Amino acid sequence: MATGRDNNSGVQIHPTAVVHPTAELDHNVEVGPYTVIGESVNIGAGTKIGSHAVIDKWTTIG
Repeated sequence: MATGRDNNSGVQIHPTAVVHPTAELDHNVEVGPYTVIGESVNIGAGTKIGSHAVIDKWTTIG
């Protein structure tokens, strides 16, 4: 899993997105513009998050 902005596993994070350092993003996740991903969020492989989304603490998606 990638953590924060680690793009070694195909994770794509738009430059305007904010990702908390404790968020875990699995392979091939895409994070759209102006999205906020909070503390301890887990995003599963292949998940695409559109623009202006807010995903708050302790949430798991995908």
